[in-house]
Amino acid sequence: MSSRVSTTRRKVGFGDCDPAKIVYYPNYFDWFDRGSHQLFEEADVSMKMLEETLGVLTPIVDVQCRFVSPARWEDEIDIASEVNRWGSRSFTVTHRVTQAATGELVAEGTESRVCVRPDGDKSGAIRACEIPDKVRAAFGVAAD
Repeated sequence: MSSRVSTTRRKVGFGDCDPAKIVYYPNYFDWFDRGSHQLFEEADVSMKMLEETLGVLTPIVDVQCRFVSPARWEDEIDIASEVNRWGSRSFTVTHRVTQAATGELVAEGTESRVCVRPDGDKSGAIRACEIPDKVRAAFGVAAD
């Protein structure tokens, strides 16, 4: 597990909510994805850089969320993201959403991502590849 954690504070907007003014559930998955991107940016290995310089993409192959308590319009929430599992070709990012004022757990989830490289034949096919050493070093993780 990495000790690197990225936390984003956001105020829940009207557009984030369903008619009951509770956060509409798909927004959590958007926030998780944004949290993963921010985590990697803060480690100086942005996902854009991985694609542009190393030819590596990190698609999500599994995502889960457990909803614990509601977040509502104008609540301030904290979204903490951290890699909690490193494999040779995949990794898992955990996300915890809490009420900023109280620390009460709102939701927690995971994203499982795989490092892939597109085939060069323009077919759109991708193949799993090893997590680059540069990524492991940025997170202080030894190579497998």
